[in-house]
Amino acid sequence: MIEQLHQVASIIASARNLVAFTGSGISAESGIPTFRDPGGLWDRYDPDKLGSDGVATLGKITEEGRAFFREMVDTLERARPNPGHLALAELERMGILSSVITQNIDNLHWEAGNTTVIEVHGNLYRLRCLTCGRTFKLKKGEDLPAMVQRLAEINEQDSLELAQLMPKCRCGGMTRFDVVHFGEPVQDFPQAEHAAQTCGVMLAVGTSGVVTPAALLPGYAKGAGAKVIEINATGSYFPQIADFSIVEKAGEALPRIVAAVREILG
Repeated sequence: MIEQLHQVASIIASARNLVAFTGSGISAESGIPTFRDPGGLWDRYDPDKLGSDGVATLGKITEEGRAFFREMVDTLERARPNPGHLALAELERMGILSSVITQNIDNLHWEAGNTTVIEVHGNLYRLRCLTCGRTFKLKKGEDLPAMVQRLAEINEQDSLELAQLMPKCRCGGMTRFDVVHFGEPVQDFPQAEHAAQTCGVMLAVGTSGVVTPAALLPGYAKGAGAKVIEINATGSYFPQIADFSIVEKAGEALPRIVAAVREILG
């Protein structure tokens, strides 16, 4: 394992345009359960019973949807970037990592310090105006907990109160959470494709590679000639294309890799 980590560090140290592709596994180390694993949100909540638009607009929400939203907000509000997130931010500060493509909606890569984050499934801490398309961020520790509190006090049939739950845009338009709901296209996928197809090395971190089209990105990178390095705590999910597969938590493997990269670069 030590030899493998040093081989990976050597590749990263000399990388032409390193890109990271992350999934729920990296955020699980921050206390955010994965959606699809046993005990995860989709194991305990039926997406079809969450309401007409789930958490996207809160336009009509069921009691199950109310409980789902409350639990998700409570979980995300407690979460903080873990050593895996911080290691990726450090690789960017070192001038090696050019961007992070993530399937996560938890805002943790931004909080860790990365500045180019392509969020293909959106961000729960961001709103989008339904009129002008403007996006704006919510304040952690303030806006979402306030929405949960107001939602608990609203009769789900009162459409006027539900509409007023979401902040208005400065243009006066109604807003929705800027997250991808079931049946909606992913966000910024051309940008993600371009990043994958032009990188020299891709780090696939904490992703099982089952949610398409995002799961196709490591294959795009490999097809364009990049080396693919996989880091997953629960096994190897890209055996056909990964040049290296490290079965270890990202929060343990990535800091050691960054330390080795720093040694190599002197």
